[in-house]
Amino acid sequence: MSKLKAISFLFLFNILTVSAKNEEYIGYKVYNVKFNNIEQEDNFYKIKNEFIDYWRKPSLKYNTVGQAMVPPAQTNWFEEGLTELGVAKDIYIDDVYKYLSTREEASSDILRSGDNNTFTFNDYYRYSQILDYIRALEATYENSTGINLSVIEAGTTAEGRPLVYIKLTNLTPTVNKPIIIIEAGINPRQWITIPSSLNIINKLLESNDTRFLNNFEWVIIPILNPDGYEYTHTNLRLWTKSRSTRSNLGAICPGVNINRNFNIDWLNSDTSSSPCSHIYGGTGAFSEVESRVIQSLHDEYGRRIRAYISLQNNGGFISYPWQYERAASGLFAQHHILGMKMIETMEDNYELDIASVAYGDRASGTSTDYMRNGGVLFTFNIDVVPRGQDGVIVPREEIQTIADDVWRAVSVVAVNL
Repeated sequence: MSKLKAISFLFLFNILTVSAKNEEYIGYKVYNVKFNNIEQEDNFYKIKNEFIDYWRKPSLKYNTVGQAMVPPAQTNWFEEGLTELGVAKDIYIDDVYKYLSTREEASSDILRSGDNNTFTFNDYYRYSQILDYIRALEATYENSTGINLSVIEAGTTAEGRPLVYIKLTNLTPTVNKPIIIIEAGINPRQWITIPSSLNIINKLLESNDTRFLNNFEWVIIPILNPDGYEYTHTNLRLWTKSRSTRSNLGAICPGVNINRNFNIDWLNSDTSSSPCSHIYGGTGAFSEVESRVIQSLHDEYGRRIRAYISLQNNGGFISYPWQYERAASGLFAQHHILGMKMIETMEDNYELDIASVAYGDRASGTSTDYMRNGGVLFTFNIDVVPRGQDGVIVPREEIQTIADDVWRAVSVVAVNL
């Protein structure tokens, strides 16, 4: 099927579809994709396009079974591609809409109503609840003689939501402390990253190890993409973009994939110039307020930023640059040694590799590549080990275990820097 026909289909689908939650996924299928030889992996491009949404990329090296969500208009093309590659046709989910409906009916991933005032780190919350929590934290420490915690409003999203981050350190007299930045929620469907980031704040406040706040200033972005995050609660659970409408098709196909919008090899690999694609890179690098928040942090703090960590949910990896090419950055040895220390302290089994190798594919315009290219010494993606049936939707009973494991890895970075 031609790209033009695919785009036309999506236009029509968006116009005609009703607004019931997740109804756009009617007829979407998810295929398991497993490579058995290097020739299949080398020809991966034959079963990729800008409308096939890979929840997880297949990898021969790590024996990773990929999962590809395919819209109805693309199923014949995709299955023909599988046949051409000699990859078995293995339909994992026959109808994504029914699958999501079943999951929600089972109440495993329905957001709690928030009918009590207790905020925990083993639950999922709406953006307004998270804002209320972190602003309450700020008020709690407003007159503290030991802790300096402030909530910074860094911009406003397309839908009018404040983009915020937390700055946290103690009141030791050290000037210009090194900075560690934690970024979460860049991909809005990856809910698990958000309680993991909030748990880091809690651990820093409660830890008896004074080195964390004595030696560093922490910048924690609990949800870099709040518009997209809210949309995953109200409309499409598997949404990957923001909700901006800056493109020439913005009213029909809104949103930009924020982790393809950074000025590093922009719009070259695993990205798209089509606003209707889930990997749309935007009208230009840094076209979006969400990515510009990271740019402004880099511009403001420069080489004070010693580590930048992006929390994601992509298959059980700790990875480091580069993601835009199949090569490591000049700090390969340092990243690998520190990554091994991170993994040693974690309870789950994580793999460690260059990002493009770990994910089985290159990707342009990512936040960690941008920061490493800009001189930040250590940049990592922490992709949590899959949980639940597919790994994309993590059951709430797994949140605390994952969040504590993420904290172990982050704390190792701080101690070893």
